[in-house]
Amino acid sequence: MFVLLMYGAMLAVPVWVIAVAVKLISVAVPGRRPDWARDLLRWSAGMAAVAAVLVYAIGLGSVQWDASEAESGAGSSPAAPCRSLPPGTLDRLAGHEPSYFPLGFDCLLDGGRAVEGSGPYGLLNALAAAFALAAVLSLLAVGFLDEFRARRQAKAGQMAVPRETA
Repeated sequence: MFVLLMYGAMLAVPVWVIAVAVKLISVAVPGRRPDWARDLLRWSAGMAAVAAVLVYAIGLGSVQWDASEAESGAGSSPAAPCRSLPPGTLDRLAGHEPSYFPLGFDCLLDGGRAVEGSGPYGLLNALAAAFALAAVLSLLAVGFLDEFRARRQAKAGQMAVPRETA
């Protein structure tokens, strides 16, 4: 199932890239609305969250693909991520263990020790975390921007009201 999700995410990535490019072009051309910065920040937070989900979905599909490939068929043993282990370690290979959170593929040795298999999982984990962090920070920035504007308007409103003398 995650493999199908991965294919959907891979098809959505070009749409995401086009949407980001169009938005960046629309920001660069003159004639923007006065509140374009806040809207861009909110939009960026949403697109960063979408990117985190897409990257993680691709990683989930990749883990399931490797696990499925290791379960059946000719040449399935050892699992593809475990084939890059050194020859001495490869001889002690007893099995494999896919990990869906965080993304990873562990190669189990006969002594009970687990060795990390090769694959793009570290990069995919880092990208998903970076996009998620960017989304959260962008949303926090929108909140701070709204608070700053509200305080500035309140301060301007207090200055505009004439004081009565007794």
